[in-house]
Amino acid sequence: MNSRIARRTRPLSLANRERLCARQGLCYRNGMRRILVWLVVGTLGACMPSQVPAREVSDVARDLNIATRFGRMDVAAEHTADAHRQRFLDSRAGWGTELRVVDVELSRMQVPDAETAEVIVDVSWVRMDEGLLRSTQIRQNWENPGGGWRLSAERRISGDVGLLGENVVVLRPETRDARFPTKIIR
Repeated sequence: MNSRIARRTRPLSLANRERLCARQGLCYRNGMRRILVWLVVGTLGACMPSQVPAREVSDVARDLNIATRFGRMDVAAEHTADAHRQRFLDSRAGWGTELRVVDVELSRMQVPDAETAEVIVDVSWVRMDEGLLRSTQIRQNWENPGGGWRLSAERRISGDVGLLGENVVVLRPETRDARFPTKIIR
């Protein structure tokens, strides 16, 4: 038994290797098996669905929402569809003056095909005259007509009202003078 192990661990000469391959028929079969395995792996890899549309819409949605957070509406407007652009700009007219966006986060994304996508965005914001942190969730619909991804529609799905330019009546308590009333003694 030990002599067999010793024999197998010694390097074979070229002539011995050829005789061993011819006798057992392994060399040709092993080479063909390796080629077949790589061919199957390559073919299956080509059949996998592409993740390119999901990555592209994710990048564009992130760019648009980060640009709006920092007040770069000109950059953000480039990523909106022509039909939706004016409404997009009107809904964000108060950003930076009436309210401040603290954080924007893409929380969910669905890409059913290469031409449509839906992105859920969580926005944390504060009114300038308050110290209360508010949160709103927005559903953005994206379309890819062939020239790149464009925002085609958006609406609030949950959270605080007022982020997208909705008419909100803010009720504030009546401010009273905190000093004691003055009495004049004559």
